[in-house]
Amino acid sequence: MYLNTIQHNLSASSRILIVTEERSLQEDLHISNTLQNMSHSGSSSASLGVDQVSTKARAATSAAVVVCTANEKEAVELVEAAAQGHKPFSLVIIDGRLFYGKDYRGIINRLWQSQRDLHVVLHAVSQLESFEQIPIDLGSNPHLLVFKFRLVPFEITQLIRTLTNKHGAENQTSHRNLSLNAQLLEVTTRFEDVSNRLRLEQDHRKQLEDQLCRNQRLETVGRFADAMAHFFNNYLTVIQGHLEVAQLNQEGTGSCTLPTATLKELILATQGAAGVTSQFVSFNRREYLQPTPLHLGQIIDGQSAMLQKAIGEQIAIQISHHPDLPSVMADQASLEQIIFNLLIHARESMQTGGRLMIQTRPMTIPDAETACQMHAEAKPGEYVVMTISDTGKGLNPAELAGLFDSSKLSSDQEGGADISLILVQGLVRMQGGWVEGRSVLEVGTEFSIYLPVATGSTPALATPEKKLLSNNTEDEASTILIVDDEDSVRQVMEYVLTSQGHKVLTAADANEAWAIWREKASVIKLALVDVKLPGGVSGFDLEKALAAEDPTLPVIFTCGYSPTTLNNAKELKAGENFLPKPFGMVELLNIVGQALLQPARL
Repeated sequence: MYLNTIQHNLSASSRILIVTEERSLQEDLHISNTLQNMSHSGSSSASLGVDQVSTKARAATSAAVVVCTANEKEAVELVEAAAQGHKPFSLVIIDGRLFYGKDYRGIINRLWQSQRDLHVVLHAVSQLESFEQIPIDLGSNPHLLVFKFRLVPFEITQLIRTLTNKHGAENQTSHRNLSLNAQLLEVTTRFEDVSNRLRLEQDHRKQLEDQLCRNQRLETVGRFADAMAHFFNNYLTVIQGHLEVAQLNQEGTGSCTLPTATLKELILATQGAAGVTSQFVSFNRREYLQPTPLHLGQIIDGQSAMLQKAIGEQIAIQISHHPDLPSVMADQASLEQIIFNLLIHARESMQTGGRLMIQTRPMTIPDAETACQMHAEAKPGEYVVMTISDTGKGLNPAELAGLFDSSKLSSDQEGGADISLILVQGLVRMQGGWVEGRSVLEVGTEFSIYLPVATGSTPALATPEKKLLSNNTEDEASTILIVDDEDSVRQVMEYVLTSQGHKVLTAADANEAWAIWREKASVIKLALVDVKLPGGVSGFDLEKALAAEDPTLPVIFTCGYSPTTLNNAKELKAGENFLPKPFGMVELLNIVGQALLQPARL
């Protein structure tokens, strides 16, 4: 039953080729197949009408298509044509008597060359010489059956039925395997898609982790810069204080060995170093400064002498300004830092000398469309353009494109960014402008800084000098408490204040200051307190304790950190209750004098 079911389902396309000279064999096969099917179904041929017998016979013979030929040559041609037409034979039954005196091995091999999986049944081979060697000579092929005697139609029908069912089962297995292979291919494709997405996600995650590491390194550098700025500003306070004292002594007595011009240059250099420190910390903290109206031409001209020394005598500086140049809205220290950084960058590209040009000109951006064509950060309005160009070696496109890319700070990457130029870009953005760079190899590089024009009145071109406020030291001499952990800072502050007739008490931390206060609170009229103190008690904590004892005591805070990083509710105002480091003698005496002259707090 099982074989017949498979035959009914899968053998409809089976094609059988019979090679024999018996012309009646095909009809005998039909009759034999009909009888077997009738017997299998349990019906008798006697109980069937003629039409029923004919229908059963047709159904039986339709189970397999039988083709007969009496010529082995024609059999080979039929198999080749069927294979090429994609309608191959599943079985070839050959009467061995046709091969008598012929090369049967070559004929059967040709059949297998045309169709490798063709089943071949060879019968009636007893007349062939050494017929026992036929399977061995043909390579023991599993698709070969050899019978010594002639098969009768009944046996042939049984053989066809068995091999057809076997072929159907093989086809079913093949189809199932193809289906499984297709499913496996689909699963593999989905797995590859998931794997590709996972790889992309891993790459993206790695990029995010690298960016996070860079940000963490920059944050670490920022915290380190804050700490270094505190110490650096302390040292600058000492240097600037002693230089101003020396300058004052020379003007009064002429006893100083350094020329007056040298002292002035040293003081200017100290102030410039303080400005650099302040700008670096501000940029690191993203603290946007308060721009004021400034005359850009005056700032450039005022810095020209120092810039020439910084860039070297082998490079000539040419400065030209457009007449009636409007003022810009910017911070002066930021502008000086921008110019200085660009000049240092130009110096590095002109190792053997060259020419550096600084030009300023006004420019109007009429509308948003024009601004969009110029630069991504441009906006309509009035601007002053400062162009700094050099005659150096220039930059290739990759280097130019990566100049302001903070993710390429590593020096081993082509087109790596310069941290000084990243600082320039940040400072320009703080002023509400933008920067553009252009370069040609072996010709030079040009940077254009766009700054918004100031609204309102133009500031005076002359920079007012810092002057000591007039006071009467004999009447206003007071006892002042100085609290600072740096010995040199306390010493210079004490020297400046005592030179004006004040009495000074000094302490290195809050505990020492509190002990002095408990002893001499009645005579102390002012406290100068550093915000950052050792021992776990800050200057703010000390001020609260002093205010609880004497609410009328004025307290001036000093610190080398940026005031926005101090995390305190008290508002710090420079010149009133806050003296940022580094400071000079004039700033110190002025803020002290103002604090002592103010009426007592209620």
